[in-house]
Amino acid sequence: MAETNNNAQNMNFKSREDRLKELTDQLEVGVKSVRSSAEFKTLLATMAKFPHYSLNNCILISMQKPDATLCQSYSAWKKMGRYVKKGEKGIKVIAPAPYTIEKEVDKLDANGKVVLDKDGEPVKEKQELNLMGFKAESTFDVSQTEGKELPKLGIDELKGDVNKFSILMGVIRDISPVPIGYEDITTGAKGYYHVAEKRIAIQKDMSELQTLKTCLHEVVHAKLHADAGKDISKNRKEIEAEGTAAVVLNFFGYDTGAYSFPYLASYTTDESMKELKAALNTIRSTSAMIIRSVEDKMIDKEKSQEMSPEQEAELEKYAKEQREEQKQPGDDWPLKDDEGVVADKPATNGNIGRKILGTVRILPDGNGGKRPSLLDKLKVEKEKLSKDKAAGGAANEKGVAI
Repeated sequence: MAETNNNAQNMNFKSREDRLKELTDQLEVGVKSVRSSAEFKTLLATMAKFPHYSLNNCILISMQKPDATLCQSYSAWKKMGRYVKKGEKGIKVIAPAPYTIEKEVDKLDANGKVVLDKDGEPVKEKQELNLMGFKAESTFDVSQTEGKELPKLGIDELKGDVNKFSILMGVIRDISPVPIGYEDITTGAKGYYHVAEKRIAIQKDMSELQTLKTCLHEVVHAKLHADAGKDISKNRKEIEAEGTAAVVLNFFGYDTGAYSFPYLASYTTDESMKELKAALNTIRSTSAMIIRSVEDKMIDKEKSQEMSPEQEAELEKYAKEQREEQKQPGDDWPLKDDEGVVADKPATNGNIGRKILGTVRILPDGNGGKRPSLLDKLKVEKEKLSKDKAAGGAANEKGVAI
């Protein structure tokens, strides 16, 4: 029996591995398709005008403005038809500052030997030396500018609801190594991981799918890229974060390709897509880890919401009393849900059918208004009992949580 279980587990594991391989292969195909488009070539021509900051400067930018996405100098923005908004504060980076000095050195002959004067002393001559220094320079993020629109790819935001969104968000919070909060991010970024403060910020009031995708993206940053000194390029970090978020959501049935493929393409620097290919193993392993965590925690949360037989019995007792108290002409079985489907009568074994508990009706109260139906009240009472079980609190004589 143990061997059979192990074989089943191995088959499930292999199936998951195959599925993740399939999804990461789709990333390559999707990104390659975007890169071959005319829109992408236009974007590349524009992006070539932006400076490529060193790892240290990327860290400096992240610490000063963690939601920055595209930076360059005041004059460079001006050349592109965009202007820094009044009152915006520059982001300091370290810029090279070459300079020349004049120094007296020994004169050398054609063979590289020191030339001596009649007294045997080295002959001196003046020579210019080119040296490299560094200085602080201000750069500005695109969100700090206005003017001519930049070319862009894909869609601005994912749309759509997510099944069990609240539970999933709770799971993502559980597996995140840092706190997650909502705020109004004025730069236009969907979210960011604050390296210095060790927290994640998510733009409020987005769709459920975009919110969940952005949370996953930033959680990957927090898990894999928390060490600011780690020698990983910004391109590699973004590809790992977005690739993992896309694979995890696709695994659970949510396709983010219209948003994620262009995003990933913008961080690949050549036709071979070397950054993406180098990141695929990390994307696959990180996705597997997150998927296992989500599945395990979802099972735990579902179990915690189940009611004990005693609580089910107490709920049935309360329901019966309420039916007798509220019963009036025309307010009897069969009850119908919003789609006109007849709901089952309460069972006599101490359980109430899920369809009845999930049905919501508003019935006339005889005074021109509305009143909650019995089914509304049953739903409320079930929720109270579930909370009571989770909190371990006291209950009154009808089993209703106090």
